[in-house]
Amino acid sequence: MDALRITRDIVAHLGWRKLGPGPSEPADPPVYDPEELIGCASADVKVPFEVREVLARILDGSRFEEFKPLYGDKLVCGWGSICGFPVGVLANNGILFSEESEKGAQFIQLCNRTDTPLLFIQNITGFMVGTAAEQGGIIKDGAKLINAVSNSTVPHFVLMVGASYGAGNYGMSGRAYDPRFIFTWPNHRIAVMGPKQLAGVMGIIARNAAASKGIEIDEDMLAEQTGLLEALVESQSTAMYATGRMWDDGIIHPRDTRTVLGLAISAAHSNVVEGSPAWGVWRH
Repeated sequence: MDALRITRDIVAHLGWRKLGPGPSEPADPPVYDPEELIGCASADVKVPFEVREVLARILDGSRFEEFKPLYGDKLVCGWGSICGFPVGVLANNGILFSEESEKGAQFIQLCNRTDTPLLFIQNITGFMVGTAAEQGGIIKDGAKLINAVSNSTVPHFVLMVGASYGAGNYGMSGRAYDPRFIFTWPNHRIAVMGPKQLAGVMGIIARNAAASKGIEIDEDMLAEQTGLLEALVESQSTAMYATGRMWDDGIIHPRDTRTVLGLAISAAHSNVVEGSPAWGVWRH
C-alpha cells in the first residue's frame, strides 16, 4: 500500500497534459439511480428491454439529445456526456433494418465531424434477413454502417449489455474493429447466432442432406445431435467464456458502468481525439 502511495505521488507530479480536449460538460450524477442498472437487463438475453433506461442511469444528469428518434427507432442514437466527457451513443433497441443502418452511418459521420468519441451499447441479434429486407437494400445499407464504423477515427467504446450475435457485432464496432475498450455485463452472450437458432439451422441442413440422398433421417439421433450442439454453443457464448479468451476488456458490475466508462474515456483523451474527414465510396 505504501508503494502505491509513493507511485501516486510521483505520477501526480509528472505534469502530464492530456492531448485530447478533456471534459467540457457538467459531470453531475444521473437523475436516475445507477444502482437500478442491475434490474435493467434480464439474465435471459431473449427478454427485451428499453435501452434508454440504461442511458438514463449512466449519462451526466440523465441528459440525452436524441438523433432522429422517429426514424430507424430500433437503433437509439444521440449525444450526452459521461463524467464530463461528451460522447455520441449508438444503442440497440432491436434488430438492425435498413433505416437503422443508414441512421447509424449518418450519426457516426456527424460525430467524426465534431471529434466526439462514440459509445456503442450492444444488445443485437444481427441485421434483418429475408427476401423483403434484401430487396429493400439491407446489404447496401448495412455496408454503409460497416463503412462508417471501420473508417471512423474517434475513440470507440463498447458496452455489451445483452446479446451480440453475428454481423450485428460488426455493425456495432465489435472487437474486429479495434475499439479502445470493450466491457460486458455478466448476462452478456456472444456467438455467430443464438444456440437454438444455430441448432435449428443445422437440423434443416441435415434433413435436406438426407432428402437429397433419398434416405430417411433418424429423428432421435438428429434430436440428440442438435441438443448437444445447442448445449455446446450455450456454454461457449457466455460472458465468462468470452472474457477468458480476451474477447473483451473485462466483465463489470452493471452499477459500476458509469465509473468504468468515465475512466476509459478519460484514458482515451490522453491522446488526440480527432474524427475522420475521409470515407470510402458510399452507394446510395
